[in-house]
Amino acid sequence: MNRRVDALKAPSPSPSPAPAPAPPRGRTDADDRLGIIAEGSPNGFFYVNRNLEIELANREFAKQVGEPHGELKGRPLRDVLGPAEFALHEPQLERALDGEQVVYEACVERAGATRFYRVSNRPVAGRDGRPRGVFSEAADITELKRLEREARESEARFRMLAQGVPNQLLFLDKDLRIEFANDVFLQASGWSAETAKGRHISELLAPERYLERVKYYERALAGETVSYESTGAAGSQAGYFRFSYRPSFDAEGRIQGIFSLAVDVTERRRVELELEAKQAELVRSNRDLEQFAYVASHDLKAPLRAIDLLVQWIKEELGDYDKGSVQENLGLLGQRTQRLSRLLDDLLAYSRAGRKVGACRRTDCHALVLDVIQLLNPPETFAIKVDGRLPTLETYPVPLEQVFRNLINNAIKHHPGPRGEIKVACEETERHYVFSVEDDGTGIPQEYAERVFEMFQTLKPRDQVEGSGMGLAIVSRIVSWQGGRVWFEPRPAGSGTVFKFQWSKQPPPAAPEIKS
Repeated sequence: MNRRVDALKAPSPSPSPAPAPAPPRGRTDADDRLGIIAEGSPNGFFYVNRNLEIELANREFAKQVGEPHGELKGRPLRDVLGPAEFALHEPQLERALDGEQVVYEACVERAGATRFYRVSNRPVAGRDGRPRGVFSEAADITELKRLEREARESEARFRMLAQGVPNQLLFLDKDLRIEFANDVFLQASGWSAETAKGRHISELLAPERYLERVKYYERALAGETVSYESTGAAGSQAGYFRFSYRPSFDAEGRIQGIFSLAVDVTERRRVELELEAKQAELVRSNRDLEQFAYVASHDLKAPLRAIDLLVQWIKEELGDYDKGSVQENLGLLGQRTQRLSRLLDDLLAYSRAGRKVGACRRTDCHALVLDVIQLLNPPETFAIKVDGRLPTLETYPVPLEQVFRNLINNAIKHHPGPRGEIKVACEETERHYVFSVEDDGTGIPQEYAERVFEMFQTLKPRDQVEGSGMGLAIVSRIVSWQGGRVWFEPRPAGSGTVFKFQWSKQPPPAAPEIKS
């Protein structure tokens, strides 16, 4: 067989593996260049200098040319390939040394067998920007060529394969005329095989739709495999399809035409649109819910403030009246009014948990916790300390501050005595920081592990400990939005509780904020 070489347009995409990246400009150390060559690659790689002498080569290239790997370095490429085969590659290497990336195919005789290679030559720039050598990759495409030849020689086998495809399959020539159509396409279009053959693809489509798709056909005819989704195909102008155009090459690497595949994805698209609509409805519903919580809290708190004011006036008017339990009942009424006001505030905070997140920024958690402690203004008899140095991370500081504030305040509020110790610490895992808030209180029985994070749940009567039972529910909702979880454990030493929560190292996408 005569040797031949066919230059292809570069750098148009090709079915062969992509060329390895060039070494960084100015890097001349052999170890750096060696790191680029993938020894485990099924393709042959070599690097030649401007004199076309081999400086680096991998074992696959040595195998391709039938030479010991250790004897290639420093040898002229002409000696390794032989004069006849070298003559095939020399012009392409010279083009690469002129700064051009070259992709071509070559047919050679080696060890009594014919082999086909797709070769990619890429110039390697020196410190001055001029090419100082060529990095070449040779992919053995002999098997691919054999398959292509068999496909061309056996049209019956091809037709049988095409008819087994459950989607619309066409073969279009370079002029976009139908050479072959499978039964799925013929049934959808209502054409016979004889009627379809030779017809231009534009006859199947409305003019404006054909104009939209011409660019995809042109890319496929330039050697690129193209995929996209659009409406309209044979038999269903309103249906939604995924189209794939794959170029077909002859033995010389010239494009013969395009394989066109149309997969009906109408049902999948319908489901996607439904999910998008439900997502939009969920966003709208969340907005409405938060707006309702905001309006309800404001509308309900106005009469509560009026009731509280009336209670104060009545107490002042009855300041000297001490018969019966009037003063006690007025005090209870004032407490209930304040409790309901706090409940409304907590309900509003719960509805906004994970939504009113503010800006994402670099946050020093250590400084954040110290600020929370200062704002809570704990009793002087409480010792609150931070164990070690807390991390600095990219996150939303507003919800994180709310979690710390609720947990530390919860530890203070539910402590049984006037003195207490609270410790804040952190551990790092692969994806999260695990923060902990430890107290030396009475502890929480394990049977309440789930209940304490539910809304309106308190372990003591509200007459003993004032609270709405929303604090830990808010913590749970914020942490869940962050992609983590919150739990508690018994304090390792003595009585008390350790609340732990995961906080992701990567901030989640913020929900759209509702403007009050």
